[in-house]
Amino acid sequence: MGPPPFLKEPMKKCFISLCTFCLMAVNAGAQSAQAEFEATLPDSVKYVIPAFGPGSILYKDGGFSRGSFNICTLDNTLRYIDTDQSEKVLADPSQVESVSISNVLFLHVNNMYLGVVKDFGEVLLCVEKRLVFDDRKTGAYGTSSATTSIRTVGTSTEGGSTFRFSKVKYEVKESPYLYKKKRIYVPSKKTLVKLFPDKKADIEAYVQESRVDFSDFRQVEALLEKIR
Repeated sequence: MGPPPFLKEPMKKCFISLCTFCLMAVNAGAQSAQAEFEATLPDSVKYVIPAFGPGSILYKDGGFSRGSFNICTLDNTLRYIDTDQSEKVLADPSQVESVSISNVLFLHVNNMYLGVVKDFGEVLLCVEKRLVFDDRKTGAYGTSSATTSIRTVGTSTEGGSTFRFSKVKYEVKESPYLYKKKRIYVPSKKTLVKLFPDKKADIEAYVQESRVDFSDFRQVEALLEKIR
């Protein structure tokens, strides 16, 4: 037999409140663990740019804001220095169109910050920098699989949850993307022929001769320079 009618709603509210509290506790623990892990990384690895630099954010509604910014390679978040000199994460990145940091333009597309490296006519060559580890499987701290899971030697237990920290080898991976008319493309021979139809013969010849690895930013850049 269920509870009396007058108890149903309070019990429901109590259950929801308890679930909310538990989720908040786990989330807070994860954030704390991530902050602890980030503290072990050198700035040259943790950030896209070695140091926070002056810049501005352009929002989709045409507004903008100025400040000192950087982008974290671990979780691909836009960071800024607050008025109290503490580092903060931008709360709502969905409204960001682009951000300029130390005269480098980053386009915000598909939840990625793509640094514009060179322009080839209407096509921009961009790069996304991500911290990746040896075991490249699932995302760490809620990031995408491109970032990879963190394998563990040390552990930290907070609120009943255990968080693992990595001391395995890692690298900052530079992934190339092509940008044209507000769309991004993953480089491939097919994509390049589509974007540069008049260069089809040159592209096919270069790819056959050089055996281009399209996941390698430098090799894609060299190909684009060759057909420029």
